[in-house]
Amino acid sequence: MSHIVHNIIIADDHEIVRSGLRLLIESQEDLKVKDEASSFSELLEHLQKNSYDLLILDLNLGDKNGLHSIQEISNQFEMLPVLVLSMFPEDAYAIGAIKAGASGYLNKKVISDELIDAARIVISGKKYVSEYLSENLAYGTSLDKETTNPLDTLSKREYEVLSQIASGATYKDIAEKLALSPKTISTYRTRILEKLSLSNTTQLIHFALQHDLEN
Repeated sequence: MSHIVHNIIIADDHEIVRSGLRLLIESQEDLKVKDEASSFSELLEHLQKNSYDLLILDLNLGDKNGLHSIQEISNQFEMLPVLVLSMFPEDAYAIGAIKAGASGYLNKKVISDELIDAARIVISGKKYVSEYLSENLAYGTSLDKETTNPLDTLSKREYEVLSQIASGATYKDIAEKLALSPKTISTYRTRILEKLSLSNTTQLIHFALQHDLEN
C-alpha cells in the first residue's frame, strides 16, 4: 500500500536540532524532510524555489526573530502551514504565534509523538493546540489570524512617502515635495519596508497596487 509523502522544511539555527527532527520525522512513512534552513534568508530562498506541505519554524533564527518571521512567511506563502517549535513557553508565545499566522505551536521539550501528531494535524489544514494550552486558554480566546490592515501600522508621513514611491517618484522628487532631504526619504523607505515585512522597492510598489493606494 503506497502512502502520500508530505514534504517538510525545517528552519532552525542549530544543526543538532535539525538533525534530531529529521531522524524523528523520517521514521514515519508519510513524512519527509525535503530541505533545511539555518537562517531566515536561507529559508526564504528555499520557499521561493520549492513547494512544501509544512514548515517547522524556530522563533529565533538569528537574522530574523519572533513573530515578524511568522507574519512575513504567512503573508508571502499563504498556503504553507507553519508549525512553530520553540524554547519559549507556550503560555507566553503560542497565542501570539497563531494570531500572527502559525497553524500550531509546540515547546521544544515536547515528546516526539506529540510533534508527529501536530505535524499531521497542521498538514491536514487544522490548527494544533497542545493539551496544556487548550486547558489554559481564557474562555472565548480567538485563535484566528489577525487581519488588521498592515497600512494601519504606518505613520501619516510614512504613508505619504509610500504613496509617492508607488507613483514612481524619485527620492529627490519626494524630498522636494515633502520638504525633506533624500536621505530622510531613504530612512522612511527602510522603515516602511520593515513595518510591511517587504524586502525591496519592487515588492513595495506591488503592495501599494494591491491595496489601491491613492496619492
